[in-house]
Amino acid sequence: MPPKAKPGEGIALILDVSPHVRAGVNETFFSLSKKCLINILQRKMFAEKCKDEIAVILFGSDETDNSLATDNQYQNIKVLQEPSLVSWDLINKVERITGGKQSGDWLDTLVVAMDLLHDPEEVRFSGKKIVLFTDFSSEFSDDQTSTIIKGLCNQGISLNIIGPEILEENADDSGNDIDAPGPSNGMQPFKNGVRSVPQNWNGKPKTAVQLAGEAVATRIVAEADGGMYSFEDAIPQLIFFEKRSAASGNWNTLLDIGPSFQIAITGRIKIKHATVPSWKTAYASDESAVIIKETSYHRNDDAQTPVDESDVIPGYRYGTTLVPYLDEDMQLKYFSNSPRSLSILGFTRRSNVSYHLRAGDQVLVITGREGDETAAVALSAFIHALEVLDFVGITRRVYNKNYDPVLGVLFPEITKEYECLIWIPLPFQEDVRSYTFPSLSKTIEKLSDSEKQAMDDLITAMDLTEENENDDGATESLLEPSVVLNPQLQHYCNALTHRAVHEHDPLPAPADHVISVLKPPEEVIEGRDACSKKLASLFPTKKIVKKSKRDNKDLFASNEEESNKKLKLDDADDTLTSSDLTRVLVTKITTANPVEDFYGLLKGEAPNFSLICSQMRDIILQLVESWSPGASSEVVLSRVIDSLTAFRKESCLIDPSLYNDLMSQLKDVVISRSIQPLWDRVKEGNLGLVTTEESLKSSVSSTSAIAFLELEAEAPQELPEPKQEDDEVEDLLDDL
Repeated sequence: MPPKAKPGEGIALILDVSPHVRAGVNETFFSLSKKCLINILQRKMFAEKCKDEIAVILFGSDETDNSLATDNQYQNIKVLQEPSLVSWDLINKVERITGGKQSGDWLDTLVVAMDLLHDPEEVRFSGKKIVLFTDFSSEFSDDQTSTIIKGLCNQGISLNIIGPEILEENADDSGNDIDAPGPSNGMQPFKNGVRSVPQNWNGKPKTAVQLAGEAVATRIVAEADGGMYSFEDAIPQLIFFEKRSAASGNWNTLLDIGPSFQIAITGRIKIKHATVPSWKTAYASDESAVIIKETSYHRNDDAQTPVDESDVIPGYRYGTTLVPYLDEDMQLKYFSNSPRSLSILGFTRRSNVSYHLRAGDQVLVITGREGDETAAVALSAFIHALEVLDFVGITRRVYNKNYDPVLGVLFPEITKEYECLIWIPLPFQEDVRSYTFPSLSKTIEKLSDSEKQAMDDLITAMDLTEENENDDGATESLLEPSVVLNPQLQHYCNALTHRAVHEHDPLPAPADHVISVLKPPEEVIEGRDACSKKLASLFPTKKIVKKSKRDNKDLFASNEEESNKKLKLDDADDTLTSSDLTRVLVTKITTANPVEDFYGLLKGEAPNFSLICSQMRDIILQLVESWSPGASSEVVLSRVIDSLTAFRKESCLIDPSLYNDLMSQLKDVVISRSIQPLWDRVKEGNLGLVTTEESLKSSVSSTSAIAFLELEAEAPQELPEPKQEDDEVEDLLDDL
């Protein structure tokens, strides 16, 4: 039989609703207490698989409703809800609490709460807790204090009090320790040798009743394993929702390295993309209740016309087009029958797997199978081999049977504490999107030293990886991603709660505490503001007023002239000539003006560098194929050399592999057609392969580039004798 589910915690929330806590204009002690109580209920509502049972008790109410009430005891205490799971009904009840006109005894209320949490067989609750919201302004009787402390300890109930700011006794009665740290409310216990009167939450001096209540509460908390927290400490911890942290399950399989070598491994999720919880299925208060799903289909019209299920067929959305597929298409769909596995497909340099190729929504930590010493030794040798050779493994991973395979990469990770493999998914070829952007080198060359320094200062000031020392001397980064809460989850839970409580009201904007999660650190804002004035003076801007009507001089301008004026100029050339205004819009590269067409396309809006280079490659090869010895040969060679020069210059900045691929094809054409003059011009102009010294994106060494420029001598081929044409062919030619 499966193990019995562990019960939840029993929590009694006590709220003071007497007139004293509601005295005020803006935020009162009652409103803050109510806010904290609702936040506690919301956290329990959205906690995954939460089985905690909550009881809500009011004291100071006009009504008396508790099982211990007699004619003169436990009066003005109302049990709003006995221990049960949190529901929207309970949150609605708490929202409607208005307060009472009487005063209640908070010590009597503790006894009522202890009675509600009474669990003699200790099977209902896994733990017990009482949370009290009060400022101790109501009269109380402390004759049962010792009994209450004994009862709390015997039942294992912890008491937490939220709201009051207790004055810490940091100085002795003589007033000698004046420099000792003060309390949280900023008041000094002694001033000029005289004890100052502590202030209440509303700025007024605390009464004798409050001071006596705080003294009793401090004694109870100290002996009953509890704590006392001010609103400043409690509210920031209660307003955020946190998903239940659960350890990753073990993914046990074999690491296949070749056809006959396997290592028993275990994978665990280290990082995973955070998502909001799904509410497609939810349990009722009775976990044995059956969840029934009902699905209906409707047209996307104003009447939401229902459609019979038999008239509905599945389909995919391709852009704005719906593509239906039938049962025959489903039979042709790919289904993976591979078992759970992790197979090495090959190895490559770590530098070949750049950051932009690391995809997926999770990262796995791969270690040897627990308890298998042979696997641990073998995996350790494999990890160290990858680290020494600076290699990574390209893998094929199948999570489980009937799951599609996923491409991934294994990185070795070795520290003083542990060693493991880090598995990160990789995209397939059709998943990669190549975006090319114009180089900034030309723009940077035009900047002065002061302008460059100003930009460097801005980048340094907004660096989130900078570490600062805190009060304890430890270093901490400005941004710690591991401790930043998910703002999407926070706003999602707030919006859902608002919809449940206020059904017809519009959804609220993100709360201030959610917006604060997205705000940059104060150090970054200060650094940004310090650099902004200098940047504004070095890079002045002016507002461009868009003309709504043509000027008189442009009244008779043609559409072609208007389109020519919209041509974007290259960043490296700020001059405007008459030829620029009359230039025809370039749509493709031609053999007549390949270099001008090439730069014209690059100046266009959102240029596709790969596509433009593909056109340039085809034009260059076309020119070379059309070359023949003669008067026009020098013109063709000059045009090819100019095209190669422009192509090589731009490729060095963006993607040198495109130019290197062209040169490999060009060399084959030169050898096959014996165009030695062209290759000599390539050598003279240093137009060979782009090396790693010229571009960090290249993988060609200088030695390989020099060897590439040498043409291999080919044996002369004997030309076949001309074939004798028969008489019929000659007659045919005569007729033509």
